[in-house]
Parts: sequence; structure tokens; C-alpha cells
Amino acid sequence: MYQCMELRHLRYFVGVAEELHFARAAARLGISQPPLSQQIGQLETELGVRLFDRTSRSVQLTSAGEAFLPAARATLEQAERAINIAHRAARGELGELNLGFNASAPFVPMIARSVFAFRQAYPDVKLNLTEVAGSAQSTALADHALDACFVRSKCRPEMGEGIAVTPILRERLFVALRPDHPLAERDLTLRDLAGVPMIVYAREHGATFTDELFGMLRGVGVEPMIEHRVREVSTLLGMAATGVGVAVVAESLCALQSAKLVYRPLADPESITSIWLVHLSEGASLPCRNFLEIITREADGE
Repeated sequence: MYQCMELRHLRYFVGVAEELHFARAAARLGISQPPLSQQIGQLETELGVRLFDRTSRSVQLTSAGEAFLPAARATLEQAERAINIAHRAARGELGELNLGFNASAPFVPMIARSVFAFRQAYPDVKLNLTEVAGSAQSTALADHALDACFVRSKCRPEMGEGIAVTPILRERLFVALRPDHPLAERDLTLRDLAGVPMIVYAREHGATFTDELFGMLRGVGVEPMIEHRVREVSTLLGMAATGVGVAVVAESLCALQSAKLVYRPLADPESITSIWLVHLSEGASLPCRNFLEIITREADGE
């Protein structure tokens, strides 16, 4: 019905209604008085009512103007909120960020700092963290179920076309074992694990890490002696603490201290592992791009 009404008409009306003086309202609104009077006249014509009683000495709101003023203010406030939402969304300050991670990623200080920094910088972005392992990672990225994912792999992972792979962290491998274990006081190499019962991740939860570990061991002539396969980091270290076997872990997990565990580094040059951040090469969401900026700064500062 009121096809010609614009937000500027409402701003002009509110300005005059609050000043009750056309000259002062014009100065406040940054326009000259004649165009302001003309715009108010157009608004009244559009509405079909008088909003102001004007004399040479005063300007007063009519009853219609008094009723219209709260609604006009509310409309302007709502428009301002809508504009603000659009601007925030354009900066990646709203929406969701879906991050996938491997079992040990939350224990990596740089990753933990990055997630915390992102939550501080973008508190209104819903952050969803999901543990994803193996081949499900690339599928989840391609299906946009995940925006980015942390992957542990000694070598650059092959994730398929259209997925970018960024190195985040390179770590040494350590052996977690009881303080009274025969190997606890020695400098260790992979060969020292010959005939030693081991606790490893189940294939569906740590296939890459476990397969790479087995490859390192077999590369120096050691056949892994598997005592138990587990799903969780806590179970891995808990069982090592019971003495049923030793566990090989990334250096970041050594932060999980226990009176029943010690950590000994493996001296072999090949005893390393890395964490990579994978995400779509094109079409990453704004929250994802903001997170990539944060973790890249963290990685550069390591």
C-alpha cells in the first residue's frame, strides 16, 4: 500500500518529532530545511494523515504523529539490527564452524589456543567439534558436514581433489610406560620395542597413526607385539599405567601427567608424526576462513 515510503522518511520524521523544530532537525539530519519539509509532506501524503501541526511559531505532533512515533522508532531500530546482522555475517561473525579432529588434537596446545582464540574473537559463531577418523574425514569435508579437520599423519595425507592440506605441527614420538618398567630408565629406539607388549588404537579410530607406527617398527626389523587395541586416549594411557603394555604417543600427549606413567622419547630420526589441517580449497565459509587465519598465526608463532 505504502510503496513510496522509505527508511529515510522515517528518519526525517523521527528527527522532526524529537526536535519539534524543522531548522534544528535539518541541521541534525545533515540536510537543508526545504527538502526536509518536502520529505515530511511526502510522508504525510503517503500515509494520508497529518503528522505535525505547524504554525509560524511552533511544530507539534498530531495524535496520529504521536501514535506513529514509537512504531517509526521501532522500525528504524529493527532495520539497524538487520543491517548490523548482515555486516557481521559478511565478516564471518555469525553462523557455524564445524571442526573435525583426531583423538589427540585437543591435547595439542597450539590447537587448544586456536580454538580458544576463535571463541573469544567470534563468540556468536556456533562451534561444533566432532571426532572423525579415517576415510570419513574427506567425505565429511566434501559433503560440507565439516568445514575443516585436523588429521594426524607422518606424511602429507592424500585427501582428494579440491581439499587443501596445511601442515600445522611436527612432533616426536614418545613411549608411555610405568616408572618400574624395564625400559623406563633407558634411552629408547624403535628396536627396543621388540618383544614388548603394546597398546595401540583400534583401526577405526587411529588407523593412520597405528599403521605408520607399525611401518616404522617393521622398517627396523621389529614385528609389533599387540596386547590390546583401544578407542580412547584415556584408555590407551590408562592401560599403559596398569603395566599390561607400553603405548607410543605423540609428544603433545606427554602433557597428560600421571604418577604411574613416564614418557621416554624415541631417538630414531624417523620417529615423528605431524598434524595437518585439511579444508576445502574453494568455497570455505567465512567462519572457517577466520579460523584458518587464527591457527596459521598460532602455527607461525610456534
